[in-house]
Amino acid sequence: MNGKQRMAEQSKQWLCDALINLMTKENFQDISITEIAQTAELSRKTFYHSFKNKEAVINYLCDQLFDQSFEQLLQQKPQVGELMLKTTFDIFLNFWWRKRDLIQLLIRQGLFDHMNEIWQQKAIPRYQQFAAPWHVHGTPTQVNYVMAFQLGGLTNILRVWLGQDQPEPPEQIKDLMLLAAQQLADSLNTN
Repeated sequence: MNGKQRMAEQSKQWLCDALINLMTKENFQDISITEIAQTAELSRKTFYHSFKNKEAVINYLCDQLFDQSFEQLLQQKPQVGELMLKTTFDIFLNFWWRKRDLIQLLIRQGLFDHMNEIWQQKAIPRYQQFAAPWHVHGTPTQVNYVMAFQLGGLTNILRVWLGQDQPEPPEQIKDLMLLAAQQLADSLNTN
């Protein structure tokens, strides 16, 4: 990345940070492009070189969050069955625990579902990169359904868990998720 590209990326980050800061005080719908640019100490022209509109800033934020969480998941070593699931839940829940203030802000602003849509779009092409024993190897349509099922469950857990004023620690949620997964597996194994 050359200097001009680095500066453009830094401007995007400053604008994103400015929008997050403003959303702690105002409703997303009421925030203007001028406010975002002024808070970032950049010009409106720089804003429009970086983003089409403020929704594009949210898309940028959601892309960053997905990429960061996915990179952490990819760093784990492949394991067998329940051990892989435990590790995956640990990584997932601890990542979002560290981002809980931001998730709570997105929930309050009515932007959490938008983040979920972006994740669904980004997760499907990356499905095979994350070697999990519970993955289905099928057609793109089948993978899409499986990802909707898996991501829907995980993002709804985030919404319920981190949408609270005082969410439980990640370990407690992990234990509950593992119990639910075990009960589901056991119910499928009964004759």
